Amino acid sequence: MAVEIGLWSVVAEPEALALAGPGATLLTGADAAYAVGPDAVVVIAPGGGADEMVLPGPFPELLEERLAGVLRPAVRAFARLPQGCLALGVARSAELGYRRGALHDIRLRFEEALPPGLLEPGPEWLDMVGHDPTGAMERFITAWYSGVPARRVPDVDPMGQPTALRAFHRVAAGRPEVYGISSRILPEPLADRPDGLITFGHEGDGMFTLAMPPGEDDPEVFYDGLSDRLLPERERLAGFLLNAALARAAMDGPLGGMAFVDRPQAQRIIAPLRRVPLRPMRWPCLFSRCYAGPGTVVLLGEDDADWCEMYVGVRHPGLLRRLRRLGLDWESFTDS
Repeated sequence: MAVEIGLWSVVAEPEALALAGPGATLLTGADAAYAVGPDAVVVIAPGGGADEMVLPGPFPELLEERLAGVLRPAVRAFARLPQGCLALGVARSAELGYRRGALHDIRLRFEEALPPGLLEPGPEWLDMVGHDPTGAMERFITAWYSGVPARRVPDVDPMGQPTALRAFHRVAAGRPEVYGISSRILPEPLADRPDGLITFGHEGDGMFTLAMPPGEDDPEVFYDGLSDRLLPERERLAGFLLNAALARAAMDGPLGGMAFVDRPQAQRIIAPLRRVPLRPMRWPCLFSRCYAGPGTVVLLGEDDADWCEMYVGVRHPGLLRRLRRLGLDWESFTDS
């Protein structure tokens, strides 16, 4: 028996085709793949619209025969993306369009409209992280907070701020959400420490402050308050600021939730996403990693071997439907 695949999950092509059932016939058409089984037809094709997919001909004869018959099978559709096949669900209708007696196109319509952004190939900033984390941070913030216009500010540097921090302030200008709630980057760094370090941020409730040495373009980042000594972060400032921006999107946004999950649940949640290629942060958990996909950021924190602390932020409420169906015990969940 085929395993059910959740709406808007991303799976490998063989897993999608298997939904047609044992003994299904595998076929190909114009940029599409089909599996025709006794009770179901699976369609994998590029792209689609918000609530429909139009398949161009020519089509295999067996596919036309099944869809034109009186006992029409269920049609399960998937959009082909670079990272896999996006489940669009079971079509509520399949309209066959003929021209001059030949099947010209098939129009599949769906009950639930696709949330904006899901058919995008993936956040392009992810490909920049390894060689330009500051540029990746700027692109992520610009895209995630695109509904909040930035305010132009002079590029002043009274304290010799590092390049990444100047870039952060430029893209955050006029967007107070970017500075954060759970952890906050200060609008202006403070030279207020007896050890000579510069304070540039703090935890929302004052548990720790964030400090860096002056005079370096990509300095180390230290937590003051997480331990009985200064605790160095794993990434230097440029990588840390990207990690921190992602964490704030997952933890502080208006849409999303927080839950404690076991490892199998965690894998199901992050399966459609890409891991951000940075070393894990030391807060909010000892090993806190970020995962991202179109319109979605997940922060997964590990303190022990069995359970993870998970935060999810999305840009559209429809992106939470898949998570709602997983039956998690949410500590908080906001979808409107």
